[in-house]
Amino acid sequence: MSAPLTQVYSIYIQAPAQKVWEGITQSEHTSRWGYGGDVELEPTPGGVYRNLSTPQMKEMGMGDVAIEGRVVEVDPPHRLVLDWTPTWRPGIAPTRVTWELTEYPSGLTRVVLTHDVSAAPELAEEVSGGGDPEQGGGGWLWSLSGLKTLLETGRSMDEPAA
Repeated sequence: MSAPLTQVYSIYIQAPAQKVWEGITQSEHTSRWGYGGDVELEPTPGGVYRNLSTPQMKEMGMGDVAIEGRVVEVDPPHRLVLDWTPTWRPGIAPTRVTWELTEYPSGLTRVVLTHDVSAAPELAEEVSGGGDPEQGGGGWLWSLSGLKTLLETGRSMDEPAA
């Protein structure tokens, strides 16, 4: 079975939208969920987006930047649309990642992440996950689980459970 070209993931995080937004856009948080790495984000349409490689990624042969792209749309803390290109796939076309945050009166935030890989269908299986997350195979499910864990517990999923 092949992964769809437009993948939609939806989770709820027990945190206000502003905190979730910071978790997505600030290095002090991005370095602690998903596959880690600091983020550089110019929060304006056309601005640069880069997710930097971790030391572990560099040991595996990656360069300084894991993901590069451009900001397409930004509406803090509700919506972030990025053109997203993994540097470990040289020459691949940019794909589109959309983060949508909806905060409820209780402070709970619904996070919907949509990744449209139709410009680079060869990425569909990879970003959908299902492989060993410790070897880069967890995809968006791994990353979103890490974001949720970090924001709700203050701990990285890589830290041993208490």
